[in-house]
Amino acid sequence: MVFDDLRSFLDECEKCGDLEKVEGADWNLEIGTISELAAEKFGPALLFDKIKGYPPGYRVATDLYTTKERIAMAFNMPRETPKLDIIKQIRVAANDFKSVKPIEVKSGPVMQNVKMGDDVDLLAFPTPIYHEHDGGRYIGTGHIAITRDPDTGYINAGVERVMIHDKNSLSFYISPGKHNRIIRQKYWDKGESCPVVMAFAPDPIVYLAGALHVPWGTSEFEWAGWMRKKPVEVIKGKVTGIPFPAHDEIVVEGEYLPPEKEQREEGPFGEWTGYYAGGRQLEPVVKVKALYYRDNPILAGVPPLKPPLHNFAVPIISTPFVWNDLEKTGISGIKGVWQLEAGGGRLITVISLKQEHIGHAKQAALVAAGGHGGGYMGRFVIVVDEDIDPTDVNDVLWAVATRSDPATSIDIIRDCWGTRLDPMVGPEKREKKDYSHSVAIINACKPFVWMNEFPRTNKASPELRKKVIEKWKGKVRSL
Repeated sequence: MVFDDLRSFLDECEKCGDLEKVEGADWNLEIGTISELAAEKFGPALLFDKIKGYPPGYRVATDLYTTKERIAMAFNMPRETPKLDIIKQIRVAANDFKSVKPIEVKSGPVMQNVKMGDDVDLLAFPTPIYHEHDGGRYIGTGHIAITRDPDTGYINAGVERVMIHDKNSLSFYISPGKHNRIIRQKYWDKGESCPVVMAFAPDPIVYLAGALHVPWGTSEFEWAGWMRKKPVEVIKGKVTGIPFPAHDEIVVEGEYLPPEKEQREEGPFGEWTGYYAGGRQLEPVVKVKALYYRDNPILAGVPPLKPPLHNFAVPIISTPFVWNDLEKTGISGIKGVWQLEAGGGRLITVISLKQEHIGHAKQAALVAAGGHGGGYMGRFVIVVDEDIDPTDVNDVLWAVATRSDPATSIDIIRDCWGTRLDPMVGPEKREKKDYSHSVAIINACKPFVWMNEFPRTNKASPELRKKVIEKWKGKVRSL
């Protein structure tokens, strides 16, 4: 089923018994803590209503993508689809990509309420303080920020945290190297404000497209249209002329001021690494000129949670592109790629391959460490044999413990692509805005030159397991 908006996704979750409605929670910490506790139990998506201090119908939806089943649903796959199969299908779609351009429409549900200029009031929405030590109310967690490249007209959509300052002022942090940061700098270099649109509750595929590593020059709207097999309907903004999803819940248009015009303190915010490593610092301000929202609006809440929990679907976001980086550079024998949830998703990349020559594992690891998919904030790249399930952290650690020798199996690469969100960036480097870090490559494969003599694994063969299951299923309860 293709979801045109967040509401239809939530309706489908409810039909599957995978949505819980919560009434009366406080936006100040209660919504965030309830969401965290429910995610720890891999519970349902949550829809909060009658939030303290706000009228009924002004709602917040959280825990949208905290389970594999809801991620599969979001990508129009059966809920039971295995994790690695989700990656494979996204990877195939990315490889076969053909642009499906958005369709411009005159109006849509998001235009049911229109506020311009002084009538804009972002505080009308029950934006939570999610984590106990957050520095403010983060309206942008399950959203997309949309900009237009001034040189080519290319429309980019990215996911970067957005904090409310007052009724019409926002700040959002963009890590170095991200496309929205490159685009904003082009305007600022000319002394101009950067036009920006923020859509705070897009449909699942549009949201996840904004979080994915879609290549520069390819609009996330076109990519989402390809994944949906249906164009995204967009409305051209009255203020910026930038298109935004017609079926969103809450959308703002504004100007992203150059830092010399206005900056305000942003942060801290509990981030996807599980820390408040980004701290609090001055960030440029977005002045909101227009606000559009649906009747009974829903704010999408996708706050990062301490790993291995993921409210951000991190392994799904970048793993397919790591796999594509490997195959595009000619690395053969890849059986699976995954970024372990326990390591914050991006931090630990695991590659399963069938070794074909000496140096094969090292070659694959170097590509993954330097590629766009795995290069950003990667800390470890682990290469394992084809009999190891890269999505199973216990299987991976068993391979590391029994097939690698620390003295000969680990290499270190320095000066890699990082971010201020890295908790291991020390005070001196942080002061210089040097967010580089090192990456360890661990070869946890059987040594190629004598892998045929490597001790056998004491596990029943697939053939024997199948034979025994067929004979004993129904007679032994645990089979």
